[in-house]
Amino acid sequence: MLPKENRLTDDYDFRRVKRLGRSYHCPIFKLTVAPQKIAAPPRFGFVISTKIDKRATVRNRIKRLLREAVRAKLSRIPEGFDLVFVVRPKIVGQSYEEVRAEVDQVLSKVFFD
Repeated sequence: MLPKENRLTDDYDFRRVKRLGRSYHCPIFKLTVAPQKIAAPPRFGFVISTKIDKRATVRNRIKRLLREAVRAKLSRIPEGFDLVFVVRPKIVGQSYEEVRAEVDQVLSKVFFD
């Protein structure tokens, strides 16, 4: 579970990230990154449509996998950014290691290149 200060919860923030952010693509998700108004710990949001799978249990498992992969890298992500993950259908059936590898790869491209 991500700490409360690292969660995006307000619809306004999701829309702001979509409007102002820069997108990075990979086969299992799209990551949009936008600067925060005031520098604070990084915040993360996850969007998983019912088009991915109708069953809530499958969608919730995907959310848990992504949250854990992000939590493992949380200390290395700089402050002042909001990040939104929009999941793609290829993520269904992926293992934690595969999801974590993709998250690591995209986050390193965003922040460490």
